Amino acid sequence: MENLDKAKQLLADAEVVIVTAGNGMAQVEGLDILAQGTFDQDFPVIAQKYDVHTIGDALDKRFASWQEQWLFWSKLVQKYTLAYQPSKAMRQLKQLIGQKEYFIATSTFGHFFETAGFNENRIFNAFGDWTKMQCSSGINHGLKDNRAIVAKLATKEIDQVTAAMVPKCKICQQPMELHMPLNAHFYPDTAANTRFRWFLTGNEDKRVVFLELGVDATSPQLLDPIVHLVQQFPQWSYVAADLTPELLPDDLQKRSAATGSGSAALIAGLVQK
Repeated sequence: MENLDKAKQLLADAEVVIVTAGNGMAQVEGLDILAQGTFDQDFPVIAQKYDVHTIGDALDKRFASWQEQWLFWSKLVQKYTLAYQPSKAMRQLKQLIGQKEYFIATSTFGHFFETAGFNENRIFNAFGDWTKMQCSSGINHGLKDNRAIVAKLATKEIDQVTAAMVPKCKICQQPMELHMPLNAHFYPDTAANTRFRWFLTGNEDKRVVFLELGVDATSPQLLDPIVHLVQQFPQWSYVAADLTPELLPDDLQKRSAATGSGSAALIAGLVQK
């Protein structure tokens, strides 16, 4: 793997690790929102009724009723998050970070890093977290955990889900929806974003490695802006799973290791002695 030895040295020398994780890392953990492989088998009624054949397309679709919407969401969250077991790559990532200071900025929204045991106060879910829900009114009435509701609804069929089972906002009584950018109502987690920004500020003078895992065109916020940020601090470096060296700026070449590999392959290579 190109640049692996250099990547290992950058990680070994780092005082701080900042992980940026995107759709490629979600795929490693079992969630591929763009894949057409099994969606029609897992959700045949939804696939036929709404002519959607990927998780991403289905999440973009507004269903005929809140009961149907929450039944589908619950089965998704149950399958990909409540039943989730951290992959070998995720366990190796914990081993790789070890006792170093760290922060994770991710667009994966599947609650993977929290479930794997990373500190939730060191995680910024840029695209939300589907184990949480927000008011659908368009007013920010705060976030609520939805896992108890998901676990209950996921066992039901559509004729067993009543309007009373749809979670409601305690302030305005409007239906709740997943905390994801499904529409213009999405409110980013500003508290986590603020923690991330203060973490960056507090580590300006330290040896920081940004470890890119599976960031692609689906999460541009975690690619070009981060690369530009690293450019500004000469003691910071960049290790990338998915980029090749020529895709990084010239002034970053000496302090970067772009391996052109998948996330799991890079993590496995980095933990090898």
